[in-house]
Amino acid sequence: MIGPEASELNLDTAQVRGKKGERRLVKGCPCYKEFTGLEKEKICLNNDDVLPINAISVDPSFFEQIKSVSDLNEYKSDNESMCYLLIYLDRKEGFCYCVSRGQRININEKDVRTSEIDAALQFITSTEKSRDGVVCSDCLYKYLKTLGEASSGFLTDSEREKIIISYVREVSMRMAAELSNYVVESTSDEAIEEHVKKYVKRINGSRSQWAALTSKLKQTNADKTLLELVEHYSSIYRLESIFLSQVLDLKTTSSEMDALGALKFMVNISEKVIQLSDMIREKTNDLIERNIMSNELQERLKKHSEKRKNTEYRFSNLVKVLSEINAHTTQ
Repeated sequence: MIGPEASELNLDTAQVRGKKGERRLVKGCPCYKEFTGLEKEKICLNNDDVLPINAISVDPSFFEQIKSVSDLNEYKSDNESMCYLLIYLDRKEGFCYCVSRGQRININEKDVRTSEIDAALQFITSTEKSRDGVVCSDCLYKYLKTLGEASSGFLTDSEREKIIISYVREVSMRMAAELSNYVVESTSDEAIEEHVKKYVKRINGSRSQWAALTSKLKQTNADKTLLELVEHYSSIYRLESIFLSQVLDLKTTSSEMDALGALKFMVNISEKVIQLSDMIREKTNDLIERNIMSNELQERLKKHSEKRKNTEYRFSNLVKVLSEINAHTTQ
């Protein structure tokens, strides 16, 4: 597992303060590290140092008056070992700062940019669950070391590729568990895989039902848009089945190149699912406005509509994550 916990696919105001695209404060820090031995040790890795600290979780709303780097001086701690677990994103110069010490965040002798944290948040909040509202610090650090500018000179291309592939496999398996409505009875990959296989079998078994519905509508000279709507639903389930089958195959891929090829393939599938979902939304609205769909058919498609919305949401988040990884494997 690449992180300590499973996935939630969104950020809330407990983790980030500021308007979308203009977030200024992030609850969590890539330089924060915990070691568990006889006692839990907490350290700060900023500036590639190892500084023992006392960490406290402070609500970002307490620091909402911070509008610029100069404001940090008013809020930084007098105690050098005190950590607020909070970073400030300076949109003007484009760098990140430790709120408790008023210093730039620096990893592997490189100042961390706000754009890297933005990308990391997009990735991590789609793959890792936060603890007590704090963005997974280990995950932020791992991301920056693997995909950010800080990885330059730290990892060889081969090492980075292997880590990226482990991300792809992990993220995809979690997505598969969510799509198949896996109820956590066991966190083992084997248990999830077995559940996903059964789910794929059910999806494939439903094809005849969609084909029968399409045939029935054609016999009644149904509206062309209605026929297309049903075909789009059928296609989404088919793509979902293909995607899940690809995820299951990832475990047995024989080389890194096979896994990276699968990554590009899954990005394409995810994008097609999103496009189909958009078309379903448009056609459904059109049919309702024209009062073409019978109440019986509306009820029949209702449960599929809810599932389609959930599927679209998950694939939208997934395509952001996979595209981010893909961008760093094709540079």
